[in-house]
Amino acid sequence: MRSRVSSRMPNLQSATRWTDPQPGPETLRVSAREGYDLWAATYDAEPNPLLALEERGLHPMLPDLEGKDALDIGCGTGRWLSALHQLGARSVLGVDSSAVMIARAAAKPLLHSRLICADGLALPLRAQLADLVVCSFMLGHLPSPRALACQLARVARPRADLFLTDMHPEAHARGWRSAFRRADQTIEIRTFFHAPDDIRSAFEAEGFKFVKSSDFHVGEPERRIFGAARKDHIFQAASSVPAVLILHFKRG
Repeated sequence: MRSRVSSRMPNLQSATRWTDPQPGPETLRVSAREGYDLWAATYDAEPNPLLALEERGLHPMLPDLEGKDALDIGCGTGRWLSALHQLGARSVLGVDSSAVMIARAAAKPLLHSRLICADGLALPLRAQLADLVVCSFMLGHLPSPRALACQLARVARPRADLFLTDMHPEAHARGWRSAFRRADQTIEIRTFFHAPDDIRSAFEAEGFKFVKSSDFHVGEPERRIFGAARKDHIFQAASSVPAVLILHFKRG
């Protein structure tokens, strides 16, 4: 899912941006839909320390999915859909606004008929269809969390679990950004800062009950990704900053 620890630290390939926050001539800043359309071709192929960290943090938090219907909003190439299916979900459905990301997901076994290309803030879904909702690295691309909270409250069943994951606000405050390399250019995707208390208030106002907030730092399991990108020298600085935030809610 992209970051910067110090204005003098170099790039870590694929989703972790450590360059100066002021755009240079080689930096292109784009909307979320434009950015993920461009990123789709290499999204699964390039190791990503934030996605690896998010998976390491979220997997143990997921409830028993046997007989449950799972929904992934902002599903991208289907990373979590595949995982939720393997964990025993009765059905999985993914929604993403990037047609190119959806096409990548549709090429994967078991996912081609479980995808919808649509705006996550205008879900073309019936009410109360999911026992579990995952929204991974999407919230930071929205100007306000309230509109998303409203949509997810409508599609979540009573007592449904909701897991929101995103770049940690402290990392964002230090200049970390959603970005990737494409040829000789850095593509930076527009992001917004949301304080955890503001996120919690928005979802509680729509009937969700706050369960837990968890912070995660990159650690030894992610070190190999830094090594593969020949950026071992910035691993220590990166690991000192909380990188991923995971919020757990239950529908009232």
